[in-house]
Amino acid sequence: MSIRKVLAKIHLIIGLGTGFLFSIIALSGALYTWEPEVSRIIYQHEVEKQDKPFVDISTLRNTMQQAFPEGDFRTALYRDQESSIEVLLYVPGTYFLAQINPYTAELIHLQDMKKGWLNHLKNLHRNLLLGDIGREIVHWVTLLALPMLISGLVLWWPLRGWPKKEKFSIKWSVSPKKLNYDLHNVLGFYATWILIFSIITGLFWGFKVVKDVTKEISGENEMSYESPSSLIPTTDQGSDPNKILNMLIEKYHTEFSNSQVRINVPHGKKEAIHISVIDPNKGLNAINHFYHDQYSGAPIQGKFLYGLSSENSTFNTINAMVYGVHLGDILGLPGRMLVFLASLIGASLPITGFIFWLGKNKKK
Repeated sequence: MSIRKVLAKIHLIIGLGTGFLFSIIALSGALYTWEPEVSRIIYQHEVEKQDKPFVDISTLRNTMQQAFPEGDFRTALYRDQESSIEVLLYVPGTYFLAQINPYTAELIHLQDMKKGWLNHLKNLHRNLLLGDIGREIVHWVTLLALPMLISGLVLWWPLRGWPKKEKFSIKWSVSPKKLNYDLHNVLGFYATWILIFSIITGLFWGFKVVKDVTKEISGENEMSYESPSSLIPTTDQGSDPNKILNMLIEKYHTEFSNSQVRINVPHGKKEAIHISVIDPNKGLNAINHFYHDQYSGAPIQGKFLYGLSSENSTFNTINAMVYGVHLGDILGLPGRMLVFLASLIGASLPITGFIFWLGKNKKK
């Protein structure tokens, strides 16, 4: 049997065996690429800009204590002047995101992040709504999709010579059978080049061995990091934690006026205040991390796992890229559009492939 026939068998067997699940994963992934825009609408991020300063963090905490006393206040994300402040609250077994008006401290929306159709869509993509078992199924379907797509590219290439012009375009005024073949063959060729990147990044999350090999090759295993920690005072200095948090929020919001600022509220006595500055316009260098003593507000210096993006190790740079490549965010809106279209086509390939296979079998 020739190599081409072997590849055709591999392509067929994987396609028939995993096609239905692959379509679900690809379609849910395509829809989830628009999560930022959708969540801004359904979670009510937008607020009317006002000519006054944002409320302080103690006011935010009071609002949540009254509205949702069972929630453990963890982080506050400060965005632009026309967006709500997003507060992360932990509750045993789940977590909530609260959208709060930055000028009035009014609670606008509270969302259990294990509920709601958008979160179900995310879980459909990640685990087929089947928990840990579904997650493993998704990982293996993703792994098998790689040889399926590569074999498809090889089969697309003509046996002799270079591809002809017809290989790159769809003829609409043809028989349904030929049209179905072109939809599978031509669209599959274009989508595969994008889907391969989404699949490889999916494998990075899905299989520990992929991450471990990347760590070994990049030299991450030889790296050592410190843990940022606060210096517990020997005497009670009477410092106000909220005052220090407010001072830091004002400092970073002023210094990085075009960025989002997330502040983590310390829970342990030695825990540092962790501030993340997120610039949505900087691609790979989007997040810089800073640490401060929770008792004095003094900056904490050191070699930390998460620090300035410009000082990231090779592995951490790759790790930071994975999500952006997977969803297309790395190229902004055009990148997400490409991933969206490629994923939609990917969801259709098992269908057009099955129709093509069914037609060949009937002919026999």
